[in-house]
Amino acid sequence: MLSPIEDIIYGGYKKKKGIVSFDEMKVIASKVEKRHPSVLMVTSIPAGKSVAMIAAEMAAALALQGKKVLLVEGDRKKPSLHEWFYMERPADMNQEPLTTVLPTFLPGLDILLANGSNKKPIDIWLSPSFKQHVASWQETYDRVIFSAPSLSSGVETELLAEGCQEAVLVIQRKKDKFEEIRKAQAKLERAGCQVIGAVYQK
Repeated sequence: MLSPIEDIIYGGYKKKKGIVSFDEMKVIASKVEKRHPSVLMVTSIPAGKSVAMIAAEMAAALALQGKKVLLVEGDRKKPSLHEWFYMERPADMNQEPLTTVLPTFLPGLDILLANGSNKKPIDIWLSPSFKQHVASWQETYDRVIFSAPSLSSGVETELLAEGCQEAVLVIQRKKDKFEEIRKAQAKLERAGCQVIGAVYQK
């Protein structure tokens, strides 16, 4: 049985209303790839907007362009990337939280899942090893993509943004107000993370 992300790529997955099609994501990914910085986060304003699926689609689309991509689970409280790839989350609580890099079904696309570490997200993003890992990944991969929690989840997403250079906002059309979008953009850019685009959902 194919994983949900495989179904999306190969055309067998019937998408729910309002979710970005993979053809649209290939176009978005091609625009992202024209940017020079290599570390990007995908986030939303309130939660519950398929951020993990959109980040996974973007990573897959870039890998299909021949790029070497690392997709990182940035939502440590409610991880879901493993579900999109039908992969088991590592359960070792003593393992360092940013070391579980695994290959996926798609050549060129690796994934770093959230393991069973009991470290708080805020402590992970504040640790010196976070920046060290990001620097190491940049030497290995053409693009690093974080699937991040929503900006409404608190300071942890802002700390994660400090380790990224660019962001894509997932926006729900007719529900996210312009003022909320503007505040989200300002919050990310204060963290040194430039908003380079948005993915709109109906």
